[in-house]
Amino acid sequence: MVIVEYKDVASLARAITSIQEIPAELSTEIIVVSNSSYTAAKQTEIRESLPGVSFIFNEDNRGFAKGVNQGIARAQGEFILLLNPDARMVDTSLSQAVRLLRANPRVAVAGPLIVDGAGQIQDSCRQFITPKILIGRTVKRVFQGGGGNLPVLEENDYRQPHPVDWVCGACLLVRKAAIADVGLLDERFFMYMEDMDWCRRFWGHGWEVWFQPSWQIEHQAGRGSASKPRLHNRLMWIHLSSLGKYVLKWYPRR
Repeated sequence: MVIVEYKDVASLARAITSIQEIPAELSTEIIVVSNSSYTAAKQTEIRESLPGVSFIFNEDNRGFAKGVNQGIARAQGEFILLLNPDARMVDTSLSQAVRLLRANPRVAVAGPLIVDGAGQIQDSCRQFITPKILIGRTVKRVFQGGGGNLPVLEENDYRQPHPVDWVCGACLLVRKAAIADVGLLDERFFMYMEDMDWCRRFWGHGWEVWFQPSWQIEHQAGRGSASKPRLHNRLMWIHLSSLGKYVLKWYPRR
């Protein structure tokens, strides 16, 4: 299990506590990659407060993709679980995702049903972005209100497991053998879009990406890049930069 943390030890502790509910038959290791530039004293404090966790403390913020790749390089398991520190397991259903991957050897990635604190379904499985889809999602966000924080759910079956284009990087389970075939996250993406890019690469190498709704997590984060749609919103600019990199990578000029 790999968690990338940035200046939020409280959320990290809650996420790790929720992992203790994972069924005993699933052997787990927890690797936390911190991009928070903590002092040596703070690092010691965190290690002591979270025993049994393997830490990688970076001296600067290297971004989500690089952080995940650092954790994957250290991980020993058959599967790699990526989990945001502001997410938590709400039950023991991770075993359902593990069963899905073990029963289907060409499935590389499984993503859960993600809900917020009120139980509202989040947009955790989606189609690859095209200009038409991007415009449609933007228009829908504008007309639904809520400051851009409400989920824009695509037409999808949220009851049955099935293949999808891509699943949200806030939580996903990846087959390590598939990573060896396809490669790590593309570190050109500092944050955002790296999950969609990764899933697209898995599909391109003959692997499959599935949505497994019987596996459920709770994700508390709002859409930071849309919560303050102003010129000084750094996350918004990072999101736009990543979107541009994705478009240039997958839709080059002919």
